[in-house]
Amino acid sequence: MRPMTERQTRRARRRVAPASSLPRPMTAEDAAAGRTQARGAAPSLHHRTHHVTRDYSHIHKDLVTVAVVGVAVIAFIVGMSFVVS
Repeated sequence: MRPMTERQTRRARRRVAPASSLPRPMTAEDAAAGRTQARGAAPSLHHRTHHVTRDYSHIHKDLVTVAVVGVAVIAFIVGMSFVVS
């Protein structure tokens, strides 16, 4: 183990991509015309409308189950409070 008084070598900074290599945002005209970027970049693999096609019914069922169990527990507590007193 090295003593703390030794100088540590400095870590290299992460290089940021130059602005010229970053994709440019599409203008409203490009989006309306359905044009892609002129650079010939690969199309995006991520679909922006993924949330529309997903099925979230399992979450609804889980929430209903939690609500039913919660109501049953509260009813049991209230009922037992009358029985005990």
